[in-house]
Amino acid sequence: MCDYTQREYSCGHFRWIASKWCRDYTITHKRCQPNVTHFEYRAEEQCGECKPKQIQPWENMIKRPSKQQGYSC
Repeated sequence: MCDYTQREYSCGHFRWIASKWCRDYTITHKRCQPNVTHFEYRAEEQCGECKPKQIQPWENMIKRPSKQQGYSC
């Protein structure tokens, strides 16, 4: 079994992060029954989905195509 850490965020969401893959997973890449070995409660944090999006100062330097333009080959 693969070892996982279960994280609970202040928004109420849970995440399971692999802390150690078992030998079978490293060979087959098929998920096995999870074994939760640690539990973390992050009272100060929200999960990635609930966290407000932050625009980095360098993002305005990137030229992105507008959503109306489609890609053509």
